[in-house]
Formats: sequence, structure tokens, C-alpha cells
Amino acid sequence: MASAPLSDKSGVTPRAGGRTPSGLVQHLPSLVAIGLLAMALILPGMMFESDQRPTAVGLGPAAWPRAMLLGLAFFSALWIARDIWALGGAGRRPTLSMPAEDGEYHFGKALIGLVMIVAYGWLMPIAGFSVATAVFIAIWCLFGGVRKPLVVVPVSLIGTVALLWLFMGLALMPLPRGAGAFDTFSIWLLRATGIY
Repeated sequence: MASAPLSDKSGVTPRAGGRTPSGLVQHLPSLVAIGLLAMALILPGMMFESDQRPTAVGLGPAAWPRAMLLGLAFFSALWIARDIWALGGAGRRPTLSMPAEDGEYHFGKALIGLVMIVAYGWLMPIAGFSVATAVFIAIWCLFGGVRKPLVVVPVSLIGTVALLWLFMGLALMPLPRGAGAFDTFSIWLLRATGIY
């Protein structure tokens, strides 16, 4: 006859390889989804108030943030529906659980990543969006362990052109072209890709 699992005063039942959370902690991922859905539905009303009329050409600068928030709302609603469906089953446990510690967190790598992001933002007005983005993507690939030039170069170049089209071609967002020779190069690139 198997004995019932023991639990401590916190209401947490031990299991193989870790502890099983109970109560509010167990439903925390579902609460995160509810919070994301609420923010995605409330924020557009606060962010996009403007006297300016959208242009007839393209989607306009507010299209990208609106699309991101609509996507966030849609996937949060799916997440909530999936958790409600799971709670209606026999397991009574949300589909997403709290992450287990996989290993050691590398603060040095995180700090280098943050410095790279700040340097990217600092470099953009000088070198322009296209050059700064291509360099950033290439360095990020190298930093992430991708070392083959036949992978890094196309990923950084195609990624940069795709982002240029997304932000400047579709969303009509004015991005920095850089100064001096970088400005000249940016104008050439924007004309060559059909954005200008």
C-alpha cells in the first residue's frame, strides 16, 4: 500500500526532482496570461491618441505597435483558454508550469548582452539603422555561438533588409540614416531595396 506524499507547512508537496507548487503559485502562469491580455487591450487606448491623420500610403507608424499588441492579446486569450480547458480536465493543473532551474545563470554574458544593446542604440544615430543593425545581428550571432561566416553574413544582411522593409517600407517609421558616408550609404541601400 503506497503512502500519501508528505507536505510541509507551505503547502508544497515534494516530488521526484523538485517540489510541486500548490495554490496561487500553481496558477501564477495563468495570472500572467490574464495580465498580458488586460495590458494588450488597455494600452492601445492610452498610446495612440493623436491629432494627426494617417497617410493613405502604407500602414503608418502606429501599425507595428498595434499589431504587436493585437498579437499579444490573441495569444494571451489562447493561453487562458487552454488553461481553462486543462483545469476542466482530471489533472486540474495549468498547461504551463513554473520553470525549473536548468543550470547556472551567466551574469557576465547577460551584462555583455546589455552592453551590446546599449552600444547598438548609441551607434544608430552615427552609423545609421542599416549598418548598426547588420553589425549588431552579426555580433549577436557570434555571441550566441554561431561562428560560420556562410551563416552569419546572410543572416545579418537578410535580417537587416527585412527589418528595413518592415519598419521603413511598411510601417513608414523614420529610422536614422547615420552621418556623413553612412547617410550616403543608407540612402543608396534604401533606393536599392525599393524603399525610397
